[in-house]
Amino acid sequence: MEFFAAVFELERLPAVRSGSGVVHRLEVPGTQIKVMVPSRRPASAEPAEPFFHLTGVRYLTMYVDDLDGIIERGVARGGRVRHGPMDVGPGVRVAVLQDPDGNVIEVVDGAP
Repeated sequence: MEFFAAVFELERLPAVRSGSGVVHRLEVPGTQIKVMVPSRRPASAEPAEPFFHLTGVRYLTMYVDDLDGIIERGVARGGRVRHGPMDVGPGVRVAVLQDPDGNVIEVVDGAP
């Protein structure tokens, strides 16, 4: 959660605890992201393959107005650039980041 809060400059809201884990909430005006962290870490039984070879939610797109700043803050906090940044249309740039936990985040700048 610290990675997302710092890299995307999101405000942390109070976490909500339940018997199955903790729901962390981050927001910017008009948008809120909730991430569930289970009480017990599940065993890793998945092969290390690209996200599109696996089932489940494994890909998040964030629309931003400072792609270079996002990349800089992400790499400084242990993330890595998987693809890009690249131009994909007039005034639209995209990069794919991986956070320190291995989650893939597509970051798009300039999209309507």
